[in-house]
Amino acid sequence: MQINYRNMFSIFLFNLYLNLFRIFLEQVNSKKSRASNINCVVKTDVRHDGTEPVVDIMFADGDRLIMKGANLTAREMLLAFNSRCIAKGLKAEEKNK
Repeated sequence: MQINYRNMFSIFLFNLYLNLFRIFLEQVNSKKSRASNINCVVKTDVRHDGTEPVVDIMFADGDRLIMKGANLTAREMLLAFNSRCIAKGLKAEEKNK
């Protein structure tokens, strides 16, 4: 899945003990994805304290996407993330016309 960071500011992943978060991280941290916006910050915080795994994404326009991984699969997380990125990209293109 191709991910475009053009409209992204930061991605924070908390409590990565679940395999689905590792899969998500592999996708968002790939060279191809990172090349779309080299200024995007990707940070991870690995905890083993039993707290719920969370992905917190801040977009350049200030919008936020928070995904709690307790009831999501890696595929669902990637699809939600990618659809938001595509929508933001289309919105930015329309604004520039």
